[in-house]
Amino acid sequence: MAADSSHDRAQARNRQMERQMPCNNLGFLVVEDHEFQRRCLVQLLTSLGAAAVQSAQDGEEALKLIARAAHPVDIVICDVSMPGMDGMEFVRRWSERGDSTSLILMSAIDPALLGNVANMAMAYEVRLLGVASKPATAAKLAPLVELHRSQQLRSSPDENAFSFDEITAAWVGDEFECWFEPRINLATGAPRAMAALPRWRHVARGVLEPDAFMTAVKARGLEDDFAWLHLQQAAAACRRWQRHGDGTTVSVNLGFQSLADVSLAPRIHHVLQREGLDPRLMILGVDAAALDSDQLAPVLETLARLRLLGFGLAINDFGSGPAAPDRRAMAAFTELHISSSRVGSDCGASAPASLAGALEAAQQLKVPAVAIGLSSKLEWTKAHEWGCRFGQGPFIAHPMSRAAVPRWLTNRQGVEPRQSMNK
Repeated sequence: MAADSSHDRAQARNRQMERQMPCNNLGFLVVEDHEFQRRCLVQLLTSLGAAAVQSAQDGEEALKLIARAAHPVDIVICDVSMPGMDGMEFVRRWSERGDSTSLILMSAIDPALLGNVANMAMAYEVRLLGVASKPATAAKLAPLVELHRSQQLRSSPDENAFSFDEITAAWVGDEFECWFEPRINLATGAPRAMAALPRWRHVARGVLEPDAFMTAVKARGLEDDFAWLHLQQAAAACRRWQRHGDGTTVSVNLGFQSLADVSLAPRIHHVLQREGLDPRLMILGVDAAALDSDQLAPVLETLARLRLLGFGLAINDFGSGPAAPDRRAMAAFTELHISSSRVGSDCGASAPASLAGALEAAQQLKVPAVAIGLSSKLEWTKAHEWGCRFGQGPFIAHPMSRAAVPRWLTNRQGVEPRQSMNK
């Protein structure tokens, strides 16, 4: 038992190190013609723990560096528009070598064009982790580096490597949908909100969860477009429920690459205006990583504008990172979302240390804590006892289609919390 505990602690330390230094022990090659941007990206990767970072000003120099690199190159981060050998020619020439090194495409070109370049890279069968818009930030790079570590993408195409044409056809055919997971008051069992979750109703493979297709969506530069689609569908569903007298709010994650675009708040508001939905009926979820930005001022402006418009704001998976979000950003939020995996990790009388800090932050901010992913009666009970006001997860209800929500709400009315917990 002691050996197992020591091993578990070592694994936990390694996971924490990877969150703090996501590029730890990896070698990078930066291909960027703009000298200042190249230097900034090299410095960023070094600060994130990269073992070695080489740089090239075009594709031709990059190919030479890869051939004679003193330190193995694990990931290449490549611009698209460059004088000399540009990013597209580099991808083609690189694929001819049969190199299994991972690739991230980063550019300031239009997202649709970047998606086309990504589609080309996939056709050349390079190991594309994804695309990202400039400027480079830790929040944009960390998930892609994590994808490299998890080896979810292989050098040969897998069943989830959907092409740009497949995704486009699904888009036009309205195959992407919002499903909803009920969120309830843990004390009373009363419905609190419906959490919107993306699904793909694939014509051949049935209903797919995000893990099966979001990597492909992001790799083709469609992350922001998909976020707008998801937001619009969630707003339309909530408005439909309101018209039928089902007075519930909707919670939807903001899946944009960056919150530093100060035009986001009015554009999000415009989506709700088109649907005739009051912003007070929508809670917008923000990943904590989005607050770790070198453009914090415009991010804070976006959050402040959303609150002024009446939206609720939530931090997703609060307290799971190595450090708490900036205190200036915290003031904008109206609820904190906490993963129930940390609830189930300790069944004692008091909350485990990893959870206590998050609950204390919620008390200090005077906002409710929401337990996400409750899968058992024990997790429900402990989450409520330790101070979580609301919760959602498979023990309460599995995600359901928009059409199934009114029936669930009707059946839920009048259910006592003790009865609910005994189901």
